[in-house]
Order: sequence, then structure tokens, then C-alpha cells
Amino acid sequence: MKYLTLPSYLCVVTVFCLLVACKSTSLKIGNFDVGKLVNQGVKVFNASNIDEAQEIQFGENMSAVLLGARPLYENKEINVYVNKVGMWLASNSSRPDLSWQFGVINSTAINAFAAPGGFVFITSGMLMQLENEAQLAAVLAHEISHITEQHHLNAIKEEANRSAITESLFISAQAYQDNTSANDEDKNYGIWAKKVTGMAQNLYAKGLGRDDELQADQLGIRLLAKSGYDAFAYIDNLQVLASIDADDSALALLYQTHPAPSQRLAALAEQLDKLAMNQGLLLTKRFISQMN
Repeated sequence: MKYLTLPSYLCVVTVFCLLVACKSTSLKIGNFDVGKLVNQGVKVFNASNIDEAQEIQFGENMSAVLLGARPLYENKEINVYVNKVGMWLASNSSRPDLSWQFGVINSTAINAFAAPGGFVFITSGMLMQLENEAQLAAVLAHEISHITEQHHLNAIKEEANRSAITESLFISAQAYQDNTSANDEDKNYGIWAKKVTGMAQNLYAKGLGRDDELQADQLGIRLLAKSGYDAFAYIDNLQVLASIDADDSALALLYQTHPAPSQRLAALAEQLDKLAMNQGLLLTKRFISQMN
């Protein structure tokens, strides 16, 4: 059995409290209204049958968990720039009509995250490792590919099937609290908040499967090239990650949730000949001007 350490337990409790607090307040961070995000999660979520509206709803809930743990980077210009790059990539993806949103999380960790329905986040620590717009686009393209292929939703469905997390559990939990003094809305919200906090925290902590990560690499590098960027920037990013000390705490979660950079590079080897014909752009000067 895997037990929560004190720090991770406190993180779960903190995020849960933030979600409950956001129910009655308007908490806004940058362009993201966290209060609005979590308020839309009151409805019972049935993981066995997910349509696009539910996908977006769950993505909003998962985004609230991320933003509850780490706030957005308070630099409007950089967030706008990242959104422009992300929106261009998304317009060339297989799901251009999603309501895509991109943001920079204020964290020294070197990582990026995706949530169902079109939510993508890159850490400020990851941004500091990049040298041009093509490298930024490569990071975002990987996360976009997770969303277009619904990797997180599929992982949630599998977990729901294993744990028997179905609508009946929510109803049973509701019935259990019927004798408490809380009103029905608060009972229902509390049940939802506990479930979404636990599921999202667990998914981001353990990561997606190896096959999902490698598929996101394959699709991400193609999306990068299709969008007019130098596809070798994707390779550059992985080489940069490989050059950083594996014991560096900034990479701890990335290594915990992704295959090693060397394995990812090896899996992309077959595409290198095709990519050699790509004459895409790096856009170094534009990137530097936006970062300064």
C-alpha cells in the first residue's frame, strides 16, 4: 500500500480547502477565474460516459487543482505571448474548436501540464530553460497532443473502473450525509471536491502511461512541424533535459511522470529523416524580446 507523506497529505488538504473556499468567493488569478472554474464542478461527474462538455468541465476542475497548488506567473505580457503561440498550434491540431487556454505557472520546477478540454500550463522554470519560440511551441505541442488524444480522460476512466468510482458512489455518499445540518448543495459540493481533488492530485503525481507520453512526443513533433516551426527544437528540448543533473529537484516530478529523455529521443529516431526536410522557424529574437 502506498501512503501519503505529510507534505503530500497537507497538499491534498490545502487544495481541498481551496476548492471549497472558492465555491463562495471570486478568486481570480491572471486571466483564470478560479472561483468560476470550481463552481462549475458541482454537477456529478460520471466517468463512464464523457462528452465534450463534461470533458471541459473536468478540465476546469483539474485546472483549479493546479492553480490552487501553484499560482499563475504574474506577467501579463508573457502569459499573452504563451497564449498566442499555443492558440496557433491548437488551430493546427486535430481539435481546433476546443476553448483552448494557456498559462504560465509560477514554479521553479521544470515541467508542463495539460488538463482535459483545452487547458495547458507551462512552469516559469521550464520557460527559463528555453532559447527560442520553437522550443516553447514544442513544449506546448506535447501537452496539446495529450488533450487531443484524451490521455487524461482515458486514465481517469481506467481508474474509475478499477476503483468503481461511479455515480452511485456519489449518490451513496450524499445519502450518508443526509442527517447533517449542511444543505444539499453544500453536501453535493463537498463530495465532488473530495473526489476531484483526489483524482487530479493522484493523476498529476503518478503521471500518464509510458505509451501516452511517447505518443504525445510523436504527435507533438508533427504538430510543431505542421505549424511552421523547426521540428528539431523538439529534439533540442529533450537534449537540454538530458543534460541537467537527474538529481536536480527541479526535475523530480518530470522524471517521476515521464520516460527518461534518452528513451524519448530514441523513440523519435525514426522521424528524424523526415524532419530533416523541415525548414521551419526558430524565432529566437521574438522569443527573447517577449521574455525580457
